[in-house]
Amino acid sequence: MDGRYSFAEYLGGLRGKSARTVEEYCRDVAAFEAWCGVKKLEPAQALNRVRVGLYLMERLFGEGKEAAAVSNRSAARAVSALKSYGQYLVFNGSLESSPIEDMRPPRYSRKLPAYFNVEEIRAIVCAYDGEISPRGIRNAAILHLLYASGLRISECASLQLGSLQLGQRIVSVVGKGNRERQAPFGERAGTALQRYLASARLELATDRSGDWLWLNARGGRLSARAMRTILDRATLKAGSIKPISPHKLRHACATHMLEGGADVRLLQELLGHQSINTTQVYTQISRTRLLEAYEQSHPRAERK
Repeated sequence: MDGRYSFAEYLGGLRGKSARTVEEYCRDVAAFEAWCGVKKLEPAQALNRVRVGLYLMERLFGEGKEAAAVSNRSAARAVSALKSYGQYLVFNGSLESSPIEDMRPPRYSRKLPAYFNVEEIRAIVCAYDGEISPRGIRNAAILHLLYASGLRISECASLQLGSLQLGQRIVSVVGKGNRERQAPFGERAGTALQRYLASARLELATDRSGDWLWLNARGGRLSARAMRTILDRATLKAGSIKPISPHKLRHACATHMLEGGADVRLLQELLGHQSINTTQVYTQISRTRLLEAYEQSHPRAERK
């Protein structure tokens, strides 16, 4: 790909896409370019509704040698990737306009996240509360903040000391698309954070620590992967048999707030969702739980 910026640089540096989105979009465009190579087509010239439609049909149904069928969701992401690729080609002067700018991706149904009730989450989040070691105190603060504020794991790992306003119980976050927002957290999370900053972080800190909020045993920045391990260990300590991920913990924060009466628009702001449609997935979860509770408890319900 020609131009002052590579496609990855254009996505990450100019469009503000997350590292994961950049990786997925580059992989989708590379797959399209490989398909064009087989068809003996130039990718820029093949970027039109007819060719892209044919490409998607082959991807959806797994046509061609050693081709594997993909889901509608993957095909929808491929359309988004190719639309961004078209915008990139316009940006670097390879195209005057993108022929697929208004192309609609295939529809797909969102899978509802697994439901965790308040008691299940409380056991996991509080798993490190009795710890007195610096790492145990740190782990407790991380888990309390993740659940209290609904942060993405990458957002939590990127926090610096200046991100926290303990007095107001607010954390400033840079989320997807480099969009900034402020997320509140409760008293329990505030207490855990104060304890971490007053003792554990001071013990973990070294000359290489800088302003990173979360530090590892060597004083460096704690990675998102390490935070996932902390959550896994907390799940074991809590005796939970249901696997949970950082994103499911975020789902739990959103669902429990909705069940407590939170407005979906306020929840959208808290979670940093660009589209309200993403946030409304949680209303489906709450509705599903309501129906389940009705069927189990109402004397006139038709129980399955």
